[in-house]
Amino acid sequence: MELNSILFPAPPPSYIVTDYPNELIWIPQEKNPKTSIPCLLLQSKKGSSKLMLYFHGNAEDIGLTYNLIDFLRNMLGIHILAAEYPGYGLYPGKANALQIIEDAETVFKFVENTLKIDTKNILIFGRSIGSGPATWLARNQNPGCLILMSAYTSIRAVVKNVAGRLAQYLVAERFKNIDCMPEILCPTFFLHGLKDKLIPYSHSQKMHELCNGLTYLHLPSEMDHNNFDIFEDLLIPLGSFLINAQIDVNPGNAGKNFISVPEEYFHIPTTQPSKKNKGRLNKFMRKFA
Repeated sequence: MELNSILFPAPPPSYIVTDYPNELIWIPQEKNPKTSIPCLLLQSKKGSSKLMLYFHGNAEDIGLTYNLIDFLRNMLGIHILAAEYPGYGLYPGKANALQIIEDAETVFKFVENTLKIDTKNILIFGRSIGSGPATWLARNQNPGCLILMSAYTSIRAVVKNVAGRLAQYLVAERFKNIDCMPEILCPTFFLHGLKDKLIPYSHSQKMHELCNGLTYLHLPSEMDHNNFDIFEDLLIPLGSFLINAQIDVNPGNAGKNFISVPEEYFHIPTTQPSKKNKGRLNKFMRKFA
């Protein structure tokens, strides 16, 4: 089996083009504008100067992340934009690290230049495989903060843990997050369950120690890779981190900070290739959420 199909085992699409009216937008690829990146843009109902750029895990698409990002939107009172990966949801093609990074840069530029969100008001959140593009952006763009959930030091280290020492040498290095850490200066929040067997919490511990900016490590005792208490494990410690980092998600002038999205981004691309249901997944690698 091709390595990228193992690392990025996309589930069957959970949404169609008519789902999420006024929230599903299409951002053209920078190198191939005829193909667009599907994204969910959930605006704060009261307005906000802050926007969270969310990169999901690899056993889900943006449709499956909706409940989580909607919860964070409502609890934190901020705008949230979740980007899709190639081969996932309605995004054609095959996922690979290079394309995901290029898309992450494209979406970040869209947030800055089209949505007019200042770099320091962008919060980047990466979960599991999504910690790769999130960490890459944080190193290169210096956003308001970086939030990493169940993150890994590198894909090779994950493969070594799952498949053994020999297997790591068969994997080209992808998303080597640990090398980015010393160069990340923005406040960084690590969330990792002590019961995570897929990506041990030691990955987050190692990266936490290398951060040069304000950093916080939270290790819930009952959390594993996929199961966590959304209040006790995520929202409460994240809220404390944002306060300590002096990131005000509810500024007094929030009502004036609504996002204006050009109408063209809501138009379904006519050149976008159709996406077919991929059927059954590799059951083992689907755990890598």
